[in-house]
Amino acid sequence: MSRLFEPLSIGNLVLENRIVIAPMCQYSAEEGDPVDWHLIHLGHLALSGAGLMILEATAVVSRGQNLSGRPRALFGP
Repeated sequence: MSRLFEPLSIGNLVLENRIVIAPMCQYSAEEGDPVDWHLIHLGHLALSGAGLMILEATAVVSRGQNLSGRPRALFGP
């Protein structure tokens, strides 16, 4: 039987299963901030039943942005 649906422990973190949603850069932020689209998209994925979801890239300083300049950002304008 596949171990895909068995729990997995990583340190103190216990995942319900071994299904992981990989990060997908959707470039949908506006002025570096998340919008309603993110709530719907990520909310849908969160309800999928995967054990772990890794979010898209986040730049913490402006020079950390990629060429599109549109990922979610933690810095001010």
